Amino acid sequence: GAWDSAATPKFKVNLVSSAIGKPGVAVTGTVTYDFISNDVTAVNLTVPVTLRLSDVVRINVNGGWMLDRSADRQYLTYGLGVDWRTPDNVWTLTAELFGQAANTAVPVSVTQPRYQIGLRWRPVDRWNVDFIYGRNITGENANWFTVATVMRFPPRDE
Repeated sequence: GAWDSAATPKFKVNLVSSAIGKPGVAVTGTVTYDFISNDVTAVNLTVPVTLRLSDVVRINVNGGWMLDRSADRQYLTYGLGVDWRTPDNVWTLTAELFGQAANTAVPVSVTQPRYQIGLRWRPVDRWNVDFIYGRNITGENANWFTVATVMRFPPRDE
């Protein structure tokens, strides 16, 4: 297989806070920088909607837009997922179905739905590590194992 190295910083702005039985809405965006090609290879904007079913289970639905600069193509994106966490929020099991659509100029393998399942370890509130296994979205029909880390920057109290 081929190895790659990239960074994808993400921003998220909560527009409507969620509560049990009340959907929350946000806007997120990413820019992917590929260290092998020394180039920005993707830009993504997404609107996620989260419905909390309980203190430990939530459903996530999202739609968005992606620019794949490597292939010079644009896509509509979608996702449907579920998170189930421990009551102390240290561990989360997550599963997601996702994909990209609305570009008929690509092989069908690029627009077929993908999946991933993962485990998140969050020992402190501001930081976590994700271990994810799933089908990649770039179309070569490969399974990937990903290790990702997240650092949260909460808003300052005013």
